[in-house]
Amino acid sequence: MYNEKIKNLKKLFDSQNSELKQKLKDSEEIIQAIFDNNNNNNTTNTKNFIKLESIDYLKNKKFEDFYDVIIDIKSIKDINKGWNIKMNKNGEMRFNEYKNKKALVIGIIGNSNKGKSFLLSKISKIDLPSGTSIRTEGLSIKYPDLEKYKNRKIILLDTAGLETPLSLDKEIKFNEENQNDLNELIKEKAREKLITELFLQNFILYNSDILITVVGILTYSEQKLLNRIKAECLRNKQNKKLYIIHNLMTYTTINEVEEYINNCLLKSATFDLQKRYEISTKQTNNKNVPYFYENNNKMDVFHLIFANQGSEAGNFYNDFTLNFFEQSYQTVTDLNSFDVIQKLKERLIDLSRDLLDKNDKNENDSFFIENDFYNDEYILEKKIFKLNNNKDIVLRRCYIDEMGLSYLRNNGFNPLYNYYRKNDKLIIRIEAPGNVSLKTDFEYSQNFTIIKISGNKRKDIEPLDIRDNWFNTREFGDFNIEIPLLINLKNKPPITHNKEGIVFIEYEIREDVDLNKTIYLNSDEEEI
Repeated sequence: MYNEKIKNLKKLFDSQNSELKQKLKDSEEIIQAIFDNNNNNNTTNTKNFIKLESIDYLKNKKFEDFYDVIIDIKSIKDINKGWNIKMNKNGEMRFNEYKNKKALVIGIIGNSNKGKSFLLSKISKIDLPSGTSIRTEGLSIKYPDLEKYKNRKIILLDTAGLETPLSLDKEIKFNEENQNDLNELIKEKAREKLITELFLQNFILYNSDILITVVGILTYSEQKLLNRIKAECLRNKQNKKLYIIHNLMTYTTINEVEEYINNCLLKSATFDLQKRYEISTKQTNNKNVPYFYENNNKMDVFHLIFANQGSEAGNFYNDFTLNFFEQSYQTVTDLNSFDVIQKLKERLIDLSRDLLDKNDKNENDSFFIENDFYNDEYILEKKIFKLNNNKDIVLRRCYIDEMGLSYLRNNGFNPLYNYYRKNDKLIIRIEAPGNVSLKTDFEYSQNFTIIKISGNKRKDIEPLDIRDNWFNTREFGDFNIEIPLLINLKNKPPITHNKEGIVFIEYEIREDVDLNKTIYLNSDEEEI
């Protein structure tokens, strides 16, 4: 086993050593070409300067030379100022062509520095910038050449990698007097970054026909990402195919990959993974390459391996992974048109109720985004995507739990509550100790009864000076709870009473309620 590994490492070393020697030779020629050019401006060593251009290719190119459209979404709060739009000539042409025609949308999601753009370039057969020193910007879109996809219209969606470092303003200085202000600023920056990432992730999830997630050597952080992606797809009732590519860029032997599969991949799966083998009719070098399939609540999930390029493991797995994916996307037939400007508007309108919070400065303003955008003509002419008003964007608080699922809470008081049925009554219990006032109401919406509970927890009568407030997790302010239920209630006010800091709200259920229907419960009491 060890002799085989040493042989493979030696083979890889020899290959890389040969490449380094060639690069050194190219560098010597480039230096000589520069020297010759400086001594004789009328003479150009064409061959050498072609090499110079190829080596400095990424350095001299802009992102819009690789991607056709880039929407520079650094923060969701910048929607007031506007997100700049960059388009190259191909982007302008294809944007207008594809927005009214059906196309296959392929989206890719992954943490930073996991080889996301590198793998997308391999899958899409186009050159995209990749590497640890190069970061994809905002929402980046590519319209590949039709010839590479047998004249099938393809749209590639890529975003900046998740979990990049938090960037703070350089002018912020720490001292004892501004410690609390600084901590609040860092929290706000972190919240802004997290919610922007969740928005971009949701946009890719919602609009992709095929979804690719790239992980490295699987970590707990990536397990949480995968759980969140699966949960979000199921919540939106999108039974799409998810391809998880394990980019094992440092693995060079088949034995190393097999150990990873047995000790990491199989042991970390939430659902049982079925080991399957190639079903493609396309010719590959290896006929016994495995992939792994899981059926996650009627959602098809495929695990594929990509190893070190040019190594024994890479030669065994990589071509198969690319061919498998190519065959898979050719079978997708349920397609739609894709107008990125319109899709952004739709997602912002839908998600603003979850992501945004009430503005204390102007309580009469609607805090969520409605149809508050400039029209498409203005956006495309000015190359900026923005709201047509000065709405103050306030973000809700966001939490990621142990399973990677995200929870959004308002910035005021967030009471804990549960509800259950007892005989002919619906009972809601809310933890609301202290100076809490609340009011209740309900309305019918399609097949649901929506119970609305709003209130306020007032601040202390004698508030502390912020410098004396050493530690605080207490919450104050407004709160709103909406509970959708598949039941009918009697049209009469509920009975409300407070017992030891718990507010009990009792509604009477109408006799014609369908007892076979159930509701989502936060209690182990009887279901409706």
